[in-house]
Amino acid sequence: MLGRKFRDLVIGKETFVDSWVEYKHAILRGQLIVVSLLVGIVYIIVDWYNNVLGNEPYYVAVIVTAIVTFILNRKRKYLLSNILFLSLINTIVFLFASNDSYKSGVYMFFVITGITSVTLFGRKNRGLAIFFIILSVILFFLSYWGNFSIRPKRVFTEEYIQISFATNFVIALVTGITLLYFLIDVNHVTEREILTKNELLAKTNRELDRFVYSASHDLRAPLRSLLGLIEVTQKTHDQEEINECLELMKQRIDNMDEFIKEIIDFSRNTRTEVKKENFILLPIIKEMVENLKFAEGMEKIYVRMDVAPELKMVSDLPRLKVILQNLIGNAFKYHDSQNEQPEVLIRAEAEGNQVRIEIKDNGLGIAEEHQARIFEMFYRASDKSQGSGLGLYIVKETLAKLNGSIKVDSVVGKGSQFTVWLPNS
Repeated sequence: MLGRKFRDLVIGKETFVDSWVEYKHAILRGQLIVVSLLVGIVYIIVDWYNNVLGNEPYYVAVIVTAIVTFILNRKRKYLLSNILFLSLINTIVFLFASNDSYKSGVYMFFVITGITSVTLFGRKNRGLAIFFIILSVILFFLSYWGNFSIRPKRVFTEEYIQISFATNFVIALVTGITLLYFLIDVNHVTEREILTKNELLAKTNRELDRFVYSASHDLRAPLRSLLGLIEVTQKTHDQEEINECLELMKQRIDNMDEFIKEIIDFSRNTRTEVKKENFILLPIIKEMVENLKFAEGMEKIYVRMDVAPELKMVSDLPRLKVILQNLIGNAFKYHDSQNEQPEVLIRAEAEGNQVRIEIKDNGLGIAEEHQARIFEMFYRASDKSQGSGLGLYIVKETLAKLNGSIKVDSVVGKGSQFTVWLPNS
């Protein structure tokens, strides 16, 4: 909660950040701004306590710089805020270091400003990073060996010198740890992203190999069958036989069309971003049922719906339609033709911040030994399977995109129930 409030404060609640790295840089600038503000306030208190006067304008300059940088950071003027911050901090450090005849540790801040330059500008603006590193080095030598001082030399008590050294050390240590943690965090997240992408790439390559092999087989088989049927129709003059061949050709083309549609669904799910919208669920389910129920041989299946008319969802509608079409389509496709009362039950209800959808049938069922693998690409549970083996795989992958889940319960000869959980927010 505190981290979120700090983020909203330093970069703005409604500010769009182009990338994760840019976001982290904006947060780092916010942390350094806070440190700068604290430094100015702490030194004002320390000087006041030790009755040391004359440094207030410089401390006020640090505070003002921090405030201006803060405003630029919120307005996404990141490059300008970096230049302003580092320019003025280098100047302030030089003013104090050139007058530090007591060696109270002000020089340590030149190391911090150099590291800050590299961290804030990064590789993208490495020219500016090198410039500010060189500037810090030059200012260090001018103040340490150049016998060059803008401010007059002053005499301080031993107690004040000790307090100043301790304060400078703590500030340099805190700032250095902040910068180091930032670099480690960026590196850690980058490594994690690379590992995740490598795992995804390996998975994609494995699936691509299987896809090419199985898809080529599933496309060539109906084409070879079509060629055979064409040859038969060319050799026969029997109209009944010709009609039968034409019907078989139509079935093969329908199978190919369904397979190509599944490939398109798979590709669309992989390549398009999730776009959520508000809708009422019941009309969507009715639409899917209407699209499937009047196919040949499906008209005798009785469909029951237990879905509240007012049940609303916030989800990716095209993806939800793909899920419902595959699951309801399977319930229709694998109904038991020997059953006098084939039935499909579709139930949906809200469960907290998600929706549970059940699709239950009294059809053929799935053998227990196949249930763990039915969501694999091109897996067919039996020789009676009519599809390509892509449907349930697409359902699983689509649900993964939506952060949903699915469970199957099935008994051979009694039917199957697929239960889907989808986030509803």
